[in-house]
Amino acid sequence: MKEETFQVKRERDPGFDFSKPARKTALLCTNGFQNADIHDATAMKEYFERNFAKDYPDCEIVPVQLFHPAEPKTHRAHLYEKILDEKIREYLGKGYDIVLMGYSFSAALACKMQSKYAGKIKKLILVAPIYDTIVNHMIEGYVKYVLKFRRLSKKYGHAVAKAMGRTTTKGMIGLLLSILRSILFCRGYYKKVGCDTIIIRGDDDELCTTHSLHKVRYKMKNRNILYTYHKMNHGILKTERANGPVYEDVLSYSFGTPRRIPTEESVLQPVRKERKVKLDSDGNPIPTFAQIFDQLDPEAEESYAEDQKAL
Repeated sequence: MKEETFQVKRERDPGFDFSKPARKTALLCTNGFQNADIHDATAMKEYFERNFAKDYPDCEIVPVQLFHPAEPKTHRAHLYEKILDEKIREYLGKGYDIVLMGYSFSAALACKMQSKYAGKIKKLILVAPIYDTIVNHMIEGYVKYVLKFRRLSKKYGHAVAKAMGRTTTKGMIGLLLSILRSILFCRGYYKKVGCDTIIIRGDDDELCTTHSLHKVRYKMKNRNILYTYHKMNHGILKTERANGPVYEDVLSYSFGTPRRIPTEESVLQPVRKERKVKLDSDGNPIPTFAQIFDQLDPEAEESYAEDQKAL
């Protein structure tokens, strides 16, 4: 690996635990919008096994595949939740402590699972979390990808498939819709996370925009800190050469592993935003629009479950 110094801005909180686990610990990693069957966390898992597994025998990285890109029958938002839920219960049943990492669209789903298994999921890592779906041109970007793939495939054939990591765009629009559905029905759980959380983002990220990040952190009421990586985009887990410091920060928080890759670090104090509460004439808090909406439609999630059964 070429010797290079990466620039990272890390917020620091003295209360966060970076020690080596005393119990068996599994880092469960969900995938984002993949265009190939190679899981986003595969390269990080290989990096851990190559450099640290021998000294950390009770620690394990588990890539959780929420869907298969070329299999449309797996493109269902309710299946993503079912798959992750089953994997969490599997490792709890084996006696593991769990660190949960959500990437891109599945960061919101990870928040929902942490809320469901509060006290059992010890730490949370959100990598390039997405909150917006319209403001960040997410839909437009995915549609352009499909059109570009089809156009280049006609011109260059199988060489394009090899370069872009997949052989077909079949089902991609349906996959996009299921991902949007997952974001919309899970992002309310950002505010229900109950454990310490590290948020990871590249400063060139076109999907986890500044606006999206602000929304995520404003919603979250738990203790959270942000790591920002210079000149990294939404594909922040691709390779050791390009994203090695991200791997090391994830592993350091999860398992207490040392860092091997040199970084030029800026240490920041975590942002603590005071939430202004407006009072009515009687001195009672005025509810927000979101709180009013929840009261008007308290069975929204049950309605969503019924919709899924009908699909």
